[in-house]
Amino acid sequence: MDIGETAAAPAQAITSAIMNGGDTLVHRMNTLVIQLAVIIFAVRAGGWLIRRFKLPGVLGELISGIIIGPFMLGGIPLPWIGFPDGLFAKAAGTMPISTELYGFATVASLILLFMVGLETDFRQFLKYSVAGTIIGLGGVVVSFAVGDLAGCFFSHVAHGDKTHFLHPTNLFLGALCTATSVGITARILSERKQMDSPEGVTILASAIIDDVLGIIVLGIVISFIDMAMISGGNISGLPWGDIIRVSAETILICMALSALGITCSSHIGRFLKSFKNPNTFATLALGMAFLMAGIFESAGLAMIIGAYVMGLSLSKTDITFVVQERLHNLHNFFVPIFFAVMGMILDLNRLAKSEVIRFGLIFGMLAVVAKIVGCAAPALFLHFNWLGALRIGIGMIPRGEVALIISGIGVSTGILDPDMFGVAIIMTLFTTIIAPPLLTIMLSIPGRGVTMEQLTDGFRQSEFPFPSEAVADGAAQSVISEFQADGFFISMVDSDARLYHIRKDDLAFSMWRDDNHAIVFSSSSKDITLIYTVVYEALVEMHQELDRLKELAKPREYRRTLSSITSVRTLSMREKREILIPESVVMNMASRTKDEAIRELVRHLDGGSLPMRSEGEVIASIAARESADPTELEFGVFMPHGRTDAVSGVMASVGICPQGMDFASLDGTPVKLIVLVVSPKNTTGPHLYFLASLTSSLRTKEMVEQVIRAESPAEVVRLLIGKKNTSIMERLILGGENRPPGPAGH
Repeated sequence: MDIGETAAAPAQAITSAIMNGGDTLVHRMNTLVIQLAVIIFAVRAGGWLIRRFKLPGVLGELISGIIIGPFMLGGIPLPWIGFPDGLFAKAAGTMPISTELYGFATVASLILLFMVGLETDFRQFLKYSVAGTIIGLGGVVVSFAVGDLAGCFFSHVAHGDKTHFLHPTNLFLGALCTATSVGITARILSERKQMDSPEGVTILASAIIDDVLGIIVLGIVISFIDMAMISGGNISGLPWGDIIRVSAETILICMALSALGITCSSHIGRFLKSFKNPNTFATLALGMAFLMAGIFESAGLAMIIGAYVMGLSLSKTDITFVVQERLHNLHNFFVPIFFAVMGMILDLNRLAKSEVIRFGLIFGMLAVVAKIVGCAAPALFLHFNWLGALRIGIGMIPRGEVALIISGIGVSTGILDPDMFGVAIIMTLFTTIIAPPLLTIMLSIPGRGVTMEQLTDGFRQSEFPFPSEAVADGAAQSVISEFQADGFFISMVDSDARLYHIRKDDLAFSMWRDDNHAIVFSSSSKDITLIYTVVYEALVEMHQELDRLKELAKPREYRRTLSSITSVRTLSMREKREILIPESVVMNMASRTKDEAIRELVRHLDGGSLPMRSEGEVIASIAARESADPTELEFGVFMPHGRTDAVSGVMASVGICPQGMDFASLDGTPVKLIVLVVSPKNTTGPHLYFLASLTSSLRTKEMVEQVIRAESPAEVVRLLIGKKNTSIMERLILGGENRPPGPAGH
């Protein structure tokens, strides 16, 4: 063989590999990319739609997966675009989806459990470990027993045989029933301002214990099932000594690895912070979660346990909120894919079976009762009355994403058959849907839930009110800057609620903005002095900045500059006509003072159709803006404006006073032209564009005089929107003067 033949051999081998297998691999990757694209759009649409009904978005994502999955739309043949068996064709084996897609779901489950561990308040875990352990343990024990016995009952009814309590399927249903997803409960507590109530604190603390115990139970069940596989599929024949030994070994492995992670958490935190860049150490933290997941899987436990333990370990470090914030977008991308994949696994033919629906609903109701009894009963012995105990029990009901992850493990390993998987999904949906309204009702019942106010001792709320939303926003940013300058880590947990977590070493507290323009802190009583000191320093800095701003900023000089600018980015004619209409123009104002003029023009907003109850709010918003610096332009023009949620969109009205009113304008000229503009708060819209456009239109004395001398409201509108030559159709729309002559008699 010569050199040419030798060189050609590898090339031929590569070509052969591509021809024989490369096309298949490329096609599979192409299919995966298209599948992910469809899933992303589907879950966003489903989540948005379900939230309109005040339900958790996860339900919409799960339903979206069912609809596009292999048992519905995903199984429809599409041969003309290269998918003869459907985009999500049913795969062979126990899993109806492709290995690649299930791999994505597995990664998503690890990210989800890692984030759940990170969100654990470890200080609260320790502080309320006694009450939380008792209530959490009660919920886990009762729920596990109820879930296992329910599995035995279903097997007896459906299959005519009595399955042993230690059968793998029943054990798995028991573990599934212990799960708690407290995120939904926490949101309701936050909305009802009950996060720091005795019930709220106890629910969150108990949920932490519940998660830890549930993870340990899952590890024990998986170890049992491994033993069952070795012994022929039934644990009931094993000696109790072996069962106790395996349980003890599993608990010791979980506790040892968890204790090791928690003990070394400060060293892990320092190692990660040594990389300086928050994006870098957040990525490395996730890598460590994957590594721990692999270690747990190798030890015979579930990967999600390892990811949770790593999150729990890092939760006591001061970078936990930074890691959460930096991984937030990754979480938002992967986790909905997981919920969609769980929906795809569900066989609708199985779900439609009457016995599956019947048992799923029974299982769901039993799961609700189990958490209420298991958690509420111990609470009665911990200084809670019946009302408080029921609030705690109901708050622990939702199973949510943790139950879905456990269900996915069960169906992927063959422990849960399609019928049992359908039952698990129904139970998860039932508990997730029913918990929010029940808890809202219980929190609406007046009365205290405790017999002794001791559970929240040491936790205080510090409130700092401000006169307006703008001032409160500025103060909040100044406070955040002060904390950051002192080495604290700040993370926005909820942008809608403007909730922040602030942390440094063993200090941790929350800050949020309420609806009354106040900044509120929730912290230990020992940290109140620090909080007041930071807020004081932030306000002093704001005062200094305002003094410097007064020296530099001269609003009237800026307005003169605006009047001299000849070029401006303006709105379209259509947008201007929607804002300014002839019916909102007052040709000869009756007012003689500024306040009277504002009230008169407010009454003409939107052609005079503004509700009476809204006029006061609009006037107040304009008065607040004008008190800061009156918007009086040159050549006798006054342009008051403001923002308020009393209006639904940008509105304007125009008033002409030929005789003039004395408003002490810039050049001493009496005000003869007033343009009033009002817009909604916190809503994107052309407010500033419209003001800039008006300023540009009225930048010369000649233009102002033309508007004042206009003969009709329609002419005023045409001049202000900046189009002098209008078509016949536009004249008809704007007011109808100068219409073309029609036939006699019309």
